[in-house]
Amino acid sequence: MLNETTQALINGAFKKKPNLKMTIGVLQGGNTTLKLLEASGEVPYTSYSYEIGSVGKTLTTSLLAKYVESGAMNLDDSVAKYIPKLGDGKYYPTLRRLATHTAGYSSALPMNAKEFRSVAWKQITGKPVSALDLLGMDFDKLITTAHAQVLEDKNYSWQYSNFGMALLGCAVGRAAGMSYADAMTQFLAEALKLPNTIVGEAGAKNLLSGHDSAHRDVGTWNANRDNYTSPAGNFTSTAEDMLEFARRNIEEEPSCLRLCHELHDLKSKHSNMGLGWWIDAKQPSIYYHGGNTDGFASILAFDKQAKTAVVILTNVRNYRQREKLFKEILKTL
Repeated sequence: MLNETTQALINGAFKKKPNLKMTIGVLQGGNTTLKLLEASGEVPYTSYSYEIGSVGKTLTTSLLAKYVESGAMNLDDSVAKYIPKLGDGKYYPTLRRLATHTAGYSSALPMNAKEFRSVAWKQITGKPVSALDLLGMDFDKLITTAHAQVLEDKNYSWQYSNFGMALLGCAVGRAAGMSYADAMTQFLAEALKLPNTIVGEAGAKNLLSGHDSAHRDVGTWNANRDNYTSPAGNFTSTAEDMLEFARRNIEEEPSCLRLCHELHDLKSKHSNMGLGWWIDAKQPSIYYHGGNTDGFASILAFDKQAKTAVVILTNVRNYRQREKLFKEILKTL
Protein backbone atom coordinates (compact mmCIF):
# COMPACT_ATOMS: atom_id res chain seq x y z
CA MET A 1 0.00 0.00 0.00
CA LEU A 2 2.78 2.46 0.91
CA ASN A 3 5.35 1.86 -1.81
CA GLU A 4 8.20 4.21 -2.67
CA THR A 5 6.02 6.49 -4.79
CA THR A 6 3.18 6.76 -2.27
CA GLN A 7 5.64 7.33 0.56
CA ALA A 8 7.22 10.20 -1.37
CA LEU A 9 3.80 11.80 -1.86
CA ILE A 10 3.05 11.41 1.83
CA ASN A 11 6.41 12.85 2.84
CA GLY A 12 5.68 15.90 0.71
CA ALA A 13 2.42 16.46 2.56
CA PHE A 14 4.24 16.53 5.90
CA LYS A 15 6.94 18.98 4.82
CA LYS A 16 7.00 21.88 7.31
CA LYS A 17 3.78 20.62 8.89
CA PRO A 18 4.80 19.10 12.25
CA ASN A 19 1.23 18.84 13.61
CA LEU A 20 -0.37 17.26 10.56
CA LYS A 21 -2.29 14.03 10.95
CA MET A 22 -3.23 11.89 7.98
CA THR A 23 -5.52 8.89 8.01
CA ILE A 24 -5.36 6.53 5.04
CA GLY A 25 -7.90 3.76 4.69
CA VAL A 26 -8.11 0.98 2.10
CA LEU A 27 -10.90 -1.45 1.25
CA GLN A 28 -9.82 -4.61 -0.57
CA GLY A 29 -11.41 -8.03 -0.71
CA GLY A 30 -14.02 -6.95 1.79
CA ASN A 31 -11.35 -6.11 4.36
CA THR A 32 -10.23 -2.69 5.57
CA THR A 33 -6.73 -1.46 6.41
CA LEU A 34 -6.33 1.79 8.34
CA LYS A 35 -3.16 3.77 8.97
CA LEU A 36 -2.57 6.92 10.99
CA LEU A 37 0.47 8.96 9.96
CA GLU A 38 2.23 11.86 11.65
CA ALA A 39 5.43 13.76 10.86
CA SER A 40 7.39 11.04 12.66
CA GLY A 41 5.83 8.29 10.54
CA GLU A 42 3.12 5.74 11.19
CA VAL A 43 1.74 5.70 14.75
CA PRO A 44 -0.71 3.37 16.52
CA TYR A 45 -4.12 3.80 14.94
CA THR A 46 -6.70 6.07 16.54
CA SER A 47 -10.01 6.85 14.85
CA TYR A 48 -10.43 10.61 14.36
CA SER A 49 -13.20 12.69 12.86
CA TYR A 50 -12.30 15.14 10.10
CA GLU A 51 -14.21 17.79 8.20
CA ILE A 52 -14.74 16.12 4.80
CA GLY A 53 -15.96 19.21 2.95
CA SER A 54 -17.18 18.58 -0.57
CA VAL A 55 -16.99 14.80 -0.29
CA GLY A 56 -20.35 15.46 1.39
CA LYS A 57 -21.79 16.42 -2.00
CA THR A 58 -21.87 12.71 -2.82
CA LEU A 59 -23.98 12.16 0.29
CA THR A 60 -26.38 14.85 -0.92
CA THR A 61 -26.73 13.25 -4.35
CA SER A 62 -27.14 9.83 -2.72
CA LEU A 63 -30.08 11.20 -0.73
CA LEU A 64 -31.45 12.68 -3.96
CA ALA A 65 -31.19 9.22 -5.54
CA LYS A 66 -33.31 7.77 -2.75
CA TYR A 67 -36.21 10.06 -3.62
CA VAL A 68 -35.72 9.62 -7.38
CA GLU A 69 -35.87 5.83 -6.99
CA SER A 70 -39.06 6.09 -4.91
CA GLY A 71 -40.70 8.33 -7.51
CA ALA A 72 -40.95 11.33 -5.19
CA MET A 73 -38.53 13.32 -7.40
CA ASN A 74 -37.53 13.30 -11.06
CA LEU A 75 -34.05 14.26 -12.24
CA ASP A 76 -35.45 16.27 -15.14
CA ASP A 77 -37.80 18.33 -12.99
CA SER A 78 -37.03 21.98 -12.41
CA VAL A 79 -35.76 22.65 -8.90
CA ALA A 80 -38.57 25.22 -8.65
CA LYS A 81 -41.09 22.37 -8.51
CA TYR A 82 -39.80 21.53 -5.03
CA ILE A 83 -39.11 25.09 -3.85
CA PRO A 84 -42.30 27.03 -4.69
CA LYS A 85 -40.81 30.23 -3.29
CA LEU A 86 -38.68 30.42 -6.44
CA GLY A 87 -41.83 31.04 -8.45
CA ASP A 88 -42.73 29.84 -11.94
CA GLY A 89 -42.11 32.97 -13.98
CA LYS A 90 -38.62 32.04 -15.15
CA TYR A 91 -36.38 29.09 -15.91
CA TYR A 92 -34.59 27.29 -13.08
CA PRO A 93 -32.19 24.35 -13.59
CA THR A 94 -33.17 20.71 -13.41
CA LEU A 95 -32.07 18.48 -10.56
CA ARG A 96 -29.84 16.55 -12.97
CA ARG A 97 -27.97 19.70 -14.00
CA LEU A 98 -27.52 20.76 -10.39
CA ALA A 99 -26.16 17.32 -9.46
CA THR A 100 -23.65 17.33 -12.34
CA HIS A 101 -22.54 20.99 -12.10
CA THR A 102 -23.91 21.79 -15.56
CA ALA A 103 -26.66 24.18 -14.41
CA GLY A 104 -24.73 27.35 -15.28
CA TYR A 105 -24.26 28.75 -11.79
CA SER A 106 -20.98 30.57 -11.16
CA SER A 107 -18.44 28.96 -8.85
CA ALA A 108 -18.34 32.21 -6.87
CA LEU A 109 -21.97 32.06 -5.70
CA PRO A 110 -23.36 32.97 -3.24
CA MET A 111 -20.44 35.39 -2.99
CA ASN A 112 -20.42 38.40 -5.27
CA ALA A 113 -17.42 39.04 -7.53
CA LYS A 114 -15.68 41.33 -5.01
CA GLU A 115 -16.08 38.88 -2.15
CA PHE A 116 -14.87 36.01 -4.30
CA ARG A 117 -11.72 37.90 -5.37
CA SER A 118 -11.01 38.82 -1.75
CA VAL A 119 -11.24 35.21 -0.57
CA ALA A 120 -9.18 33.95 -3.52
CA TRP A 121 -6.43 36.49 -2.85
CA LYS A 122 -6.27 35.58 0.84
CA GLN A 123 -6.00 31.91 -0.09
CA ILE A 124 -3.23 32.59 -2.63
CA THR A 125 -1.23 34.72 -0.19
CA GLY A 126 -1.72 32.35 2.73
CA LYS A 127 -3.76 34.73 4.88
CA PRO A 128 -6.36 33.31 7.28
CA VAL A 129 -9.84 33.17 5.80
CA SER A 130 -13.10 31.54 6.76
CA ALA A 131 -14.85 30.75 3.52
CA LEU A 132 -17.99 29.67 5.36
CA ASP A 133 -18.54 33.26 6.50
CA LEU A 134 -19.19 34.14 2.86
CA LEU A 135 -20.59 30.83 1.61
CA GLY A 136 -23.11 30.50 4.44
CA MET A 137 -26.76 31.17 3.65
CA ASP A 138 -30.17 31.27 5.24
CA PHE A 139 -33.28 30.50 3.19
CA ASP A 140 -33.88 34.12 2.18
CA LYS A 141 -30.34 34.48 0.80
CA LEU A 142 -30.69 31.19 -1.08
CA ILE A 143 -33.88 32.40 -2.78
CA THR A 144 -32.62 35.94 -3.42
CA THR A 145 -29.42 34.61 -5.02
CA ALA A 146 -31.35 32.18 -7.22
CA HIS A 147 -33.76 34.92 -8.32
CA ALA A 148 -30.85 37.12 -9.41
CA GLN A 149 -29.41 34.55 -11.85
CA VAL A 150 -30.58 34.47 -15.45
CA LEU A 151 -30.05 31.07 -17.07
CA GLU A 152 -31.12 29.26 -20.23
CA ASP A 153 -32.68 25.83 -20.51
CA LYS A 154 -29.54 23.99 -21.62
CA ASN A 155 -26.57 21.98 -20.36
CA TYR A 156 -23.86 24.51 -19.58
CA SER A 157 -20.17 23.69 -19.60
CA TRP A 158 -19.10 22.08 -16.33
CA GLN A 159 -18.66 24.66 -13.58
CA TYR A 160 -18.26 23.55 -9.98
CA SER A 161 -20.99 25.13 -7.88
CA ASN A 162 -21.47 25.05 -4.12
CA PHE A 163 -24.56 27.17 -4.61
CA GLY A 164 -26.10 24.71 -7.06
CA MET A 165 -25.58 21.85 -4.60
CA ALA A 166 -27.10 23.95 -1.78
CA LEU A 167 -30.17 24.59 -3.93
CA LEU A 168 -30.39 20.87 -4.70
CA GLY A 169 -30.18 19.98 -1.01
CA CYS A 170 -32.98 22.39 -0.18
CA ALA A 171 -35.18 20.74 -2.82
CA VAL A 172 -34.43 17.27 -1.44
CA GLY A 173 -35.38 18.41 2.05
CA ARG A 174 -38.68 19.79 0.76
CA ALA A 175 -39.42 16.48 -1.00
CA ALA A 176 -38.65 14.66 2.25
CA GLY A 177 -41.05 16.90 4.17
CA MET A 178 -38.41 18.01 6.67
CA SER A 179 -35.22 20.04 6.85
CA TYR A 180 -32.30 18.85 4.74
CA ALA A 181 -30.26 18.24 7.91
CA ASP A 182 -32.97 16.04 9.44
CA ALA A 183 -33.51 14.11 6.20
CA MET A 184 -29.78 13.52 5.82
CA THR A 185 -29.35 12.50 9.45
CA GLN A 186 -32.11 9.92 9.04
CA PHE A 187 -30.58 8.66 5.76
CA LEU A 188 -27.09 8.33 7.27
CA ALA A 189 -28.40 6.33 10.22
CA GLU A 190 -31.03 4.12 8.60
CA ALA A 191 -30.02 3.57 4.96
CA LEU A 192 -26.25 4.04 4.91
CA LYS A 193 -25.58 3.05 8.54
CA LEU A 194 -22.74 5.55 9.02
CA PRO A 195 -22.79 6.29 12.76
CA ASN A 196 -19.88 8.73 12.76
CA THR A 197 -20.89 10.82 9.73
CA ILE A 198 -22.89 13.90 10.63
CA VAL A 199 -24.13 17.18 9.19
CA GLY A 200 -22.08 19.86 10.92
CA GLU A 201 -19.85 18.73 13.75
CA ALA A 202 -21.88 18.83 16.97
CA GLY A 203 -21.24 15.48 18.66
CA ALA A 204 -18.35 14.43 16.40
CA LYS A 205 -16.02 11.97 18.15
CA ASN A 206 -12.32 12.87 18.39
CA LEU A 207 -12.67 15.79 15.99
CA LEU A 208 -9.25 17.15 15.10
CA SER A 209 -8.28 20.80 14.87
CA GLY A 210 -7.61 21.99 11.33
CA HIS A 211 -4.65 23.93 9.89
CA ASP A 212 -4.48 26.35 6.99
CA SER A 213 -1.96 26.25 4.13
CA ALA A 214 0.59 28.10 6.32
CA HIS A 215 -0.02 25.43 9.00
CA ARG A 216 -1.67 27.78 11.45
CA ASP A 217 -4.22 26.18 13.74
CA VAL A 218 -7.63 27.37 12.54
CA GLY A 219 -9.78 25.05 14.64
CA THR A 220 -12.95 23.88 12.91
CA TRP A 221 -15.86 25.51 11.10
CA ASN A 222 -18.25 24.92 14.01
CA ALA A 223 -21.00 25.48 11.45
CA ASN A 224 -24.70 25.21 12.21
CA ARG A 225 -26.12 22.00 10.70
CA ASP A 226 -29.11 23.98 9.40
CA ASN A 227 -26.97 26.34 7.33
CA TYR A 228 -28.39 26.22 3.80
CA THR A 229 -24.87 25.63 2.45
CA SER A 230 -24.61 22.34 4.37
CA PRO A 231 -25.51 20.12 1.36
CA ALA A 232 -22.39 21.40 -0.41
CA GLY A 233 -19.92 20.28 2.25
CA ASN A 234 -20.75 20.83 5.93
CA PHE A 235 -20.00 17.28 7.14
CA THR A 236 -17.64 15.47 9.48
CA SER A 237 -16.77 11.80 9.23
CA THR A 238 -14.20 9.09 9.92
CA ALA A 239 -12.15 6.86 7.63
CA GLU A 240 -14.16 3.84 8.77
CA ASP A 241 -17.44 5.44 7.73
CA MET A 242 -16.08 6.64 4.41
CA LEU A 243 -14.86 3.16 3.49
CA GLU A 244 -18.26 1.78 4.45
CA PHE A 245 -19.89 4.39 2.19
CA ALA A 246 -17.56 3.30 -0.62
CA ARG A 247 -18.43 -0.36 -0.04
CA ARG A 248 -22.12 0.46 -0.23
CA ASN A 249 -21.57 2.24 -3.54
CA ILE A 250 -19.59 -0.69 -4.93
CA GLU A 251 -22.32 -3.13 -3.91
CA GLU A 252 -25.17 -0.71 -4.68
CA GLU A 253 -26.59 -1.14 -1.21
CA PRO A 254 -29.10 0.49 -0.95
CA SER A 255 -30.08 0.11 -4.60
CA CYS A 256 -30.70 3.84 -5.12
CA LEU A 257 -26.91 4.40 -5.14
CA ARG A 258 -26.67 2.91 -8.63
CA LEU A 259 -28.41 6.04 -9.96
CA CYS A 260 -25.39 8.09 -8.84
CA HIS A 261 -23.07 6.05 -11.06
CA GLU A 262 -24.73 6.73 -14.42
CA LEU A 263 -22.27 8.61 -16.59
CA HIS A 264 -22.86 12.21 -17.65
CA ASP A 265 -20.43 12.88 -20.50
CA LEU A 266 -18.57 16.17 -20.06
CA LYS A 267 -16.54 15.69 -23.25
CA SER A 268 -13.41 15.88 -21.10
CA LYS A 269 -10.24 13.81 -21.43
CA HIS A 270 -9.84 13.85 -17.65
CA SER A 271 -13.18 13.12 -16.01
CA ASN A 272 -16.92 12.87 -16.45
CA MET A 273 -19.71 13.01 -13.87
CA GLY A 274 -22.16 10.75 -12.18
CA LEU A 275 -24.61 12.35 -9.77
CA GLY A 276 -22.12 14.14 -7.53
CA TRP A 277 -19.25 11.75 -8.32
CA TRP A 278 -16.38 12.43 -10.69
CA ILE A 279 -15.75 9.49 -13.02
CA ASP A 280 -12.26 8.95 -14.37
CA ALA A 281 -12.38 9.31 -18.16
CA LYS A 282 -9.59 6.77 -18.75
CA GLN A 283 -10.75 4.30 -16.11
CA PRO A 284 -14.53 4.75 -15.90
CA SER A 285 -14.84 2.19 -13.11
CA ILE A 286 -13.14 4.70 -10.77
CA TYR A 287 -15.37 7.19 -8.95
CA TYR A 288 -14.01 9.89 -6.66
CA HIS A 289 -14.57 13.22 -4.95
CA GLY A 290 -12.31 15.48 -2.91
CA GLY A 291 -13.06 18.07 -0.28
CA ASN A 292 -11.44 21.15 1.24
CA THR A 293 -12.44 23.30 4.17
CA ASP A 294 -10.45 26.04 5.86
CA GLY A 295 -8.39 23.48 7.79
CA PHE A 296 -8.95 20.05 6.22
CA ALA A 297 -8.49 18.17 2.94
CA SER A 298 -9.95 14.80 2.01
CA ILE A 299 -10.68 12.44 -0.84
CA LEU A 300 -12.74 9.28 -1.26
CA ALA A 301 -12.35 7.02 -4.28
CA PHE A 302 -13.54 3.56 -5.26
CA ASP A 303 -13.01 1.23 -8.19
CA LYS A 304 -16.35 -0.42 -8.83
CA GLN A 305 -14.86 -3.14 -11.04
CA ALA A 306 -11.95 -4.09 -8.77
CA LYS A 307 -14.12 -3.59 -5.65
CA THR A 308 -11.44 -1.55 -3.94
CA ALA A 309 -11.55 1.86 -2.27
CA VAL A 310 -9.24 4.47 -0.75
CA VAL A 311 -9.94 7.31 1.66
CA ILE A 312 -7.42 9.99 2.61
CA LEU A 313 -8.23 12.43 5.41
CA THR A 314 -5.91 15.22 6.59
CA ASN A 315 -6.21 18.12 9.01
CA VAL A 316 -4.51 20.62 6.72
CA ARG A 317 -6.16 22.68 4.02
CA ASN A 318 -5.68 21.99 0.31
CA TYR A 319 -3.47 18.90 0.18
CA ARG A 320 -2.83 19.09 -3.56
CA GLN A 321 -1.29 15.63 -4.05
CA ARG A 322 -4.27 13.65 -2.80
CA GLU A 323 -5.46 12.71 -6.32
CA LYS A 324 -2.04 11.32 -7.23
CA LEU A 325 -1.84 9.51 -3.91
CA PHE A 326 -5.18 7.72 -4.19
CA LYS A 327 -4.41 6.63 -7.76
CA GLU A 328 -1.00 5.29 -6.73
CA ILE A 329 -2.55 3.37 -3.84
CA LEU A 330 -5.26 1.88 -6.08
CA LYS A 331 -2.52 0.65 -8.41
CA THR A 332 -1.01 -1.40 -5.59
CA LEU A 333 -4.23 -3.17 -4.66
